[in-house]
Amino acid sequence: MRNEIVKSNIPNTPVRIASMRKSRHKGLCVTAHFHDEIEILYISCGRFKIENEDVSIIAHSGDIVFINSRVVHSTMTEEDNTKTGFVQFDASIYAGDYLKSISKYLKRFVNSNDNQIVHFRNGEKETEELKGYIKEIFDENETKRNSYEIYINANIYKILGFLYRYNIIADEKKYFDTEIIEKVLPILNYIDTNYQDEITLQKLSKVVNLNQYYLCRLFKKATNSTFTEYLNFVRVCKAEKLLFTTNKTVSEISMDVGFSSVSYFNRVFKKIKSCTPSDYKKIKYALN
Repeated sequence: MRNEIVKSNIPNTPVRIASMRKSRHKGLCVTAHFHDEIEILYISCGRFKIENEDVSIIAHSGDIVFINSRVVHSTMTEEDNTKTGFVQFDASIYAGDYLKSISKYLKRFVNSNDNQIVHFRNGEKETEELKGYIKEIFDENETKRNSYEIYINANIYKILGFLYRYNIIADEKKYFDTEIIEKVLPILNYIDTNYQDEITLQKLSKVVNLNQYYLCRLFKKATNSTFTEYLNFVRVCKAEKLLFTTNKTVSEISMDVGFSSVSYFNRVFKKIKSCTPSDYKKIKYALN
């Protein structure tokens, strides 16, 4: 696997666009990789496979495939002369800064429950709506008429609105109750800072001076998860960085981020990332 570094090809616009590329022969593949950006893939003609450990999709002419941020996936052409195009963008840039004060791990935790890969089939109402936005982006990118960057950005916002409206990704504005979040911020900050230590409900309740029962209820209401689920998610995020940036073993990393055993770390990591820590560690050896 490899981490695909996505660079914008539009001046002053944080988006990458590839308009209608033809693959002359079937069997051409891109091996397992991921990127921080959302990808909207349009199949103009032919057949195209997108898959990971959980999903395998064969997309046909006129279909669209949504691939979420940081989802490991591979692709392969299934027919000669398959023609595809894509748009990649960072949703967090377009979504605004209204939640800057909230833990970045909480925002990632919310988004981790989103759809990973979604297949929009040709002819369906939602597909045709999304297709209209994508085609206008491709057209503006090709012709580069006056103010084309503004038109591209406008359609990215439409795509983002589409993804929120049809519950493909979580709308953080609707998800978070800011009043409740303010109450749990000390808990989130403590976990973010002390994730590598043994953190129990008893210890945490003393740190933030809250009753254990009340703390559990408040945390569940604010994050729609248990304290343990969130703690494990933060630890996996920290482990993800170490797996990618250091030469430490999986065993060493599991201890560094606070897991009590390697086997438990492996189970939690695979549940969250859909691959094992060992497989994830191989990403850095495949970088361009």
